[in-house]
Amino acid sequence: MSKTMNKLIWRTGKVSEIPELLMAATLEKSAAVGAATVYHFKHDGQEKLAISLPDGQALIIEPLPSGRPRRRRIDPLKAEQTGQLADVIDKS
Repeated sequence: MSKTMNKLIWRTGKVSEIPELLMAATLEKSAAVGAATVYHFKHDGQEKLAISLPDGQALIIEPLPSGRPRRRRIDPLKAEQTGQLADVIDKS
């Protein structure tokens, strides 16, 4: 039985953001990987990952919220052929 993986989003931030997230979260696991530290935690009922990078930045990875509208990329060449590009530009 295969399980469908949720879509993920990621963003960068300052490493000082990680302790703020962890204070309001339940830490599942953390591990040092080279010069980085990986944190697996639950925050607001969702599993998330935070990676502390050695340059002072952090990478936060979390599931895409289900209520958020997903954007789809429109290939300008294909849209031009079908006349969709004008519709997209008019709606902007």
